[in-house]
Amino acid sequence: MFNDESTWVSQTRQASPYETMTEDLILRHFAFADEWFKINATFDRAGTLIQPGPPGTPFAINCDIATPMVRVDQDVSAVDLFLDVLVRTDGSYWVADQEEFEQAIVAGLISAGEAHRAERGLERLISWIESGRVESLVHDFDLDTVGRAPRALPVEHWDVGDVPSVARLTRSTWHLEV
Repeated sequence: MFNDESTWVSQTRQASPYETMTEDLILRHFAFADEWFKINATFDRAGTLIQPGPPGTPFAINCDIATPMVRVDQDVSAVDLFLDVLVRTDGSYWVADQEEFEQAIVAGLISAGEAHRAERGLERLISWIESGRVESLVHDFDLDTVGRAPRALPVEHWDVGDVPSVARLTRSTWHLEV
């Protein structure tokens, strides 16, 4: 794991959710203090970037448009803002979940200021993808051998209202101006 004021990087080993692959996957996670997105890259245990993805739409890198990371002690969190950019190993990409993003705005799950910054974050992320910065980041980051990545912790679900750092109305990004 790498952790400084601007960037948090970790990786975990977990079972593949895809029927086409029985081998464990290594997920490398990147979160940023000053960016409105997170990056998640999928590797095999030998350290090769792979694109298992669901049948028909394989991808290697899932980029979530999200609030900048928030630190509470050793924990890092961000609020997923529904938009995703999925990137293949050949560098092609597509934006997913635009309709979910728009529905979340209408439903009041995302503030107007967050929506504006999410759209700017999407533009910035696409520039990172098109310039090769995302590919360079996921390949060049020096972490321990992927084969030694720890197993992912079990998922624990909480009501978002019980976590003020990510809850609507109380999270730090909620009241940002457009």
